[in-house]
Amino acid sequence: MLNRVDTPSQSGNSANRGSIDAEVPKFSVIDYDGPVRREAGKLLSVVRNGGSVLTDRDVWTDANIETLVERFVKQPDASGESFFTKLDGQLEGADDDVRILFAEIFLLQMLPITQFRKETKVRNINRVLRDAKGAYEIPPEILEAFDFPVFNGGTAYGVRRYFQLSMLIQFVRYLRTLSKEELDAAFAEPLVWRELVRNAPGTPEPSLRGSLVYMGHPEYFFPIVAEWHKQEIVDAFYPEVTNRQPTGDFDIDLAALRDWLTSDRGITPDFYNGPLALYWREDEEDEDGDEGEVIIDDEDVAEYTIQSIVEDGAFHGAEDLRAIVERWAATRNVVLQGAPGTGKSWLAKRLAFALIGRKLKDAVRTVQFHPGTSYEDFVRGWRPGGDGQLTLVDGPLLQHAERARDYPDIPHVMIIEEFNRGNPAQALGEMLTLLERTKRNEEDALELIYMLEDEEAFWLPENLYIIGTMNTADRSLALVDFALRRRFAFFEIEPQLNEKWKGHLSARFRTEPRRHINEAAQRVNDMNRRIASDRTLGPSFQIGHSYFSAEKEASEFQPWFRSVVQTSVAPQLAEYWHDDPDTVNEITGQLLAEF
Repeated sequence: MLNRVDTPSQSGNSANRGSIDAEVPKFSVIDYDGPVRREAGKLLSVVRNGGSVLTDRDVWTDANIETLVERFVKQPDASGESFFTKLDGQLEGADDDVRILFAEIFLLQMLPITQFRKETKVRNINRVLRDAKGAYEIPPEILEAFDFPVFNGGTAYGVRRYFQLSMLIQFVRYLRTLSKEELDAAFAEPLVWRELVRNAPGTPEPSLRGSLVYMGHPEYFFPIVAEWHKQEIVDAFYPEVTNRQPTGDFDIDLAALRDWLTSDRGITPDFYNGPLALYWREDEEDEDGDEGEVIIDDEDVAEYTIQSIVEDGAFHGAEDLRAIVERWAATRNVVLQGAPGTGKSWLAKRLAFALIGRKLKDAVRTVQFHPGTSYEDFVRGWRPGGDGQLTLVDGPLLQHAERARDYPDIPHVMIIEEFNRGNPAQALGEMLTLLERTKRNEEDALELIYMLEDEEAFWLPENLYIIGTMNTADRSLALVDFALRRRFAFFEIEPQLNEKWKGHLSARFRTEPRRHINEAAQRVNDMNRRIASDRTLGPSFQIGHSYFSAEKEASEFQPWFRSVVQTSVAPQLAEYWHDDPDTVNEITGQLLAEF
């Protein structure tokens, strides 16, 4: 265990190390976290050494962990139902020990947080173990810990439950790959443990990782999972109250405050209430959390997943859609490109919801580029106010970035429609650099073109995701330069006149023989092959399935199909072969032939 907070590799300026020489203020203490500390220690012990807190068997085996990786982590969309309904399918036929292991990982997630009431935590554990054949029991010590939660982790604990539990499964699997020496160091030294938690694989989940950091060394780390709360506390006490400059590491500075206030590491000063709260908070209404108190009682809150997109009517396959989301999670920036009418805009919003895990509309913002879109429109620029004076106004990108920064556990998505209709490099400016995944940190911050007085350099938060849609068939649109392409992953969205599309039309036109719909698909596919093979056109000029996805007003198949060809498809073909009307007439005639 570290006895000092001035670990050389972590503490920054050596002049800042050592005890604080200032008058100690009055403070209250957190006197209810003992049960959580105790049970967290037990849980992390079985995570490392094996065993169980719910049975007398060893459920924390490599084989059981691998089973959860295969059944839960790698199968996020076993059905489009609620969390527990999907979990039933994912764990169907699994041994009792696998179910108990999942329940204990769930327990690790829920243990310290206030969002779930005691009865909800108990109900969740029992729901996981509903089909277990053997005996198990929630010990009274854990029930006591449920009575004394210590912090509010924010809305992510309800919104991103699948992602958090997946990250925990990957975390415990990662621990099993470490040597005894590495584990000994992490369980002995708080800052080593913190780095282990931060570097473990899985989605970011900052509040959950902050919870793990706290539970690993509650004698050192405070039960504070919001980084901006840590920053505000440090800013309030350093240097004005402590007469010492901060080190630049919030946890080290908070630990120094703990040592300054009390020499007993078993006592945790309370920065959310009483005298200490007055130093950094305007009021004491929001006592425990980083996003306000959110009580979650419904264990079957509906998620939004890849399967949800399919059920909403996507003609693209689930595996293709999952590949986009997984790559997006890694790069933070993707572009859906392709022919007109392939559903790029429709997909973009639903992919955003699947990335988030819920339909959180406030976390998704959509803009459209056009030839006149400028940096001043999209990022920041001067605008006339009502008093006739110019005011520096943040554009939608900076506005959404700040909202994302306020809710770090929730992915926030900026959808840019018609990404190449304007000049992307001009509209982005220095954001072109800051969009890069490796630049999403304070160390790589840049000064903006237009700066407010005393404003610091800017960087984009990790949880801001960009998705653009791009029509590659319009020759009048701007080309995307190599610097921008390097920062985005590009996915070609192709026409999908497949069995799902045919099923959609059959459901719309119930009296139409299926052979007519099959024939229509064949004709459109033949047309697209003709377009794709033309050396002056190519695959990006195909006609997408959205042209042929019937509206509610359509009542009869053949009149509707002919109308689409005559009013939408034929004019498009005339643009493609503007100097070859015979080809246009030939293809149009094939489409309009009698069924």
